[in-house]
Amino acid sequence: MFTRNQRGVGAVIITVLLVVPIFTQARSYSNENFFSSYHYKPITFTLGPSGSFTGTLANGSTFTQAPVVNERSIRLHKFTVDDAFFYTSDKGFFRASSDLIALSIYSYLATV
Repeated sequence: MFTRNQRGVGAVIITVLLVVPIFTQARSYSNENFFSSYHYKPITFTLGPSGSFTGTLANGSTFTQAPVVNERSIRLHKFTVDDAFFYTSDKGFFRASSDLIALSIYSYLATV
């Protein structure tokens, strides 16, 4: 079905896919490396006040997911781990430099 060359190329691709996450493990997450780094699994979750969560990842990093409070009761949460942060909502996830800009982006996405 496949030639020897095609099988060799397939083996190389599979090896790269399995090995690349090992070489892209971040010691500390930042906005520059978060989406391209290996993600450790959470080992603890704690429910906090007003629906926020805090936890610890297997590498020892702590994370939080906290609702962004606003008057319109929009479901928008800020996720933070080490120096990285982004926003997640029922419209997907996106990056913004502040809560106000995140609310603006969310409002735009709600109209599209």
